[in-house]
Amino acid sequence: MTEIINYFLTESNLSKQTIPKQVVNQIARLNKAGREKLRHQLFAEAGNKPDSLLWLQRCFELIDLFSFRFNKVFFSPGHAIKENILLLLEKSIETLDLCIFTITDKELAAQILAAHKRGVKVRIITDDEKTIAKGSEIYFLENNGLDIKIDHSRYHMHNKFGVIDNHVAITGSFNWTYTATKHNQENLLATSNFDIVNQYHDEFNRLWKSLYNL
Repeated sequence: MTEIINYFLTESNLSKQTIPKQVVNQIARLNKAGREKLRHQLFAEAGNKPDSLLWLQRCFELIDLFSFRFNKVFFSPGHAIKENILLLLEKSIETLDLCIFTITDKELAAQILAAHKRGVKVRIITDDEKTIAKGSEIYFLENNGLDIKIDHSRYHMHNKFGVIDNHVAITGSFNWTYTATKHNQENLLATSNFDIVNQYHDEFNRLWKSLYNL
């Protein structure tokens, strides 16, 4: 956030044509709370700027312009769900919390592992029975150093949701399997809605504390 504020304070020509890419990327990564904090800090600095109201208006317009908002629904059969999950996994930067009933799709597992290898903190919750199901990628991921927890219950841990960088939540009927992509009627909702993301993040943490290591 410091780099964003420094740019706004030092740049004489605030416009979408001149704003550096790294500043755009930092604005895009801010959640609702981060954007509010940024606006408060800029408001505090406005008194030191000539034409402070015009300057503040330009700052807020750029924040609104480059703030990341993502609300989409995808359906299968077809590749839309899988391709968009792969894209979101690939773009993860800091954290990846996945609460997934079963993972047998090797491409999705490979992208999870790639995130782990580039330094993303990955946590996975999955169903205990599905860890030993045919084609499961869970032990492959665990053997590569990922943190994984399972339930120990005669009932299923049947959730299928994830939270990427505490910024985007994905949820729906979609199982992370080849069958779900090629044959099943499935759906996936992906959203950056602040309240929804927070609720899924809180639920993931609640489950993580209550479950057992693989």
